Amino acid sequence: MSETPRHIKTDRSLGGSYAPAGGAGSPRGGPGRGRSGGEPPRRRRKKKRSPRWVPLAVTLAVIAVVSCAVVYAVQYVARVEESIRPESDAPSIVEEIQTIEEYKGDVVNILVCGLDYEEGRNYSDDPTSNDGMTDMILYCQFDIKGGALRMLQIPRNTLVTTKNRTVTLSSGKTYAASNYQINSVALSNGGSIAALAEVIYDQYKLPIDYYVTIDMQALKEVVDNFGGIEVYIPHDMEFAGSFLAQGYRNLDGASAEFFVRNRHGEGYQNSDIDRLNMQRYFYAGLFKRARSMSATDILNQMPIIFNNYIHTDMDLVTLGKLAMSFLKIDSANIMMAQTPVFMGGDIPYVGATDSFAGYSCVVPDAGSIAELLNTYFRNYTGPVSAEELNLCTDDWPHGSYSTNANVQFVGQLDKEADDAILEGNTDVEGAVTTDGQAAGGQP
Repeated sequence: MSETPRHIKTDRSLGGSYAPAGGAGSPRGGPGRGRSGGEPPRRRRKKKRSPRWVPLAVTLAVIAVVSCAVVYAVQYVARVEESIRPESDAPSIVEEIQTIEEYKGDVVNILVCGLDYEEGRNYSDDPTSNDGMTDMILYCQFDIKGGALRMLQIPRNTLVTTKNRTVTLSSGKTYAASNYQINSVALSNGGSIAALAEVIYDQYKLPIDYYVTIDMQALKEVVDNFGGIEVYIPHDMEFAGSFLAQGYRNLDGASAEFFVRNRHGEGYQNSDIDRLNMQRYFYAGLFKRARSMSATDILNQMPIIFNNYIHTDMDLVTLGKLAMSFLKIDSANIMMAQTPVFMGGDIPYVGATDSFAGYSCVVPDAGSIAELLNTYFRNYTGPVSAEELNLCTDDWPHGSYSTNANVQFVGQLDKEADDAILEGNTDVEGAVTTDGQAAGGQP
């Protein structure tokens, strides 16, 4: 249906004045000017001009607002950048162990380490020093080109040397390892994560571009800042007075700490290995929470999370690009595995200068590790045989039982959580530890 254009009556037009209704009117400039009785033409009212200072004030106000926003953004970025910047004398990853130039941009390899500064362990005479063991070692391969993330868990008590508590690289370079295990390498070399990265590259032949360190003691505060993390717990957990029930639960900081650090009780026959498997459920819950957050929420959390808790040698641009790439990865393409090891015990090693008495080391299963890495982590470098690895597999007494790589995808873990939700096995209102002793599971 068409509409008749609306006619707006007015006494003025762009061409001149018109007579009132019923008047003869004549073109502008003709006699009478369209008014009867020879009335003199009415003078057009002048528009009232705004004071000259108004546009200038508006312009200045806009500039001020934009400037404040820019200054805030710069200060915000500087604050986050300052909080994640490593110490000036902290060694960075050496170029020789990084991803080769041909594949940079397609894949980024990051070493993520959780530092345990647990009170009472007396790692240092200075209680404020950052010199904890790297009790969580996670190798993360961002396959940007392939749209995938692959993560490798390395057990903290993996044997790295049997000779005088010293790791000797293929190049002849040496690093100390005070307890023969991989988790002491950084601490034994002045807190150098770069030293640990070189040992991992030499023994596993895995390139490393950057590192990230996380203060495990800050886990409680970080989780609480998120308002808790919803995690699927595959079986009941109970130790030293703390308890978590099987099911889909919302964990506060104390409960989350108990969940990721406990390695005792029913379901933990393999101690640290079983703990690694449980930690995967926490990672899945954390990933799910991150994906549900808006960019603004994530930005607001960054200064809190990066304030003395997390340090990295990545610049903010790289960090931002990886964060955006991660959010685009489907959970079905996020894989987790662990290096297979032979289980051992506190058995003295007669052939070494120092004995292993008091240390529970596990020995890398070179054959199984080579197969795992060639299958999932060497898409850009080609296969490496077990003989080419420089793993410590000396004649240290151990059993014949080798643990499984336990390859899982986050999509599988998400399904377990979804099934629990469908069954109504949920408690998302709060933590379910019974007495607040959430860290009781850590020896």
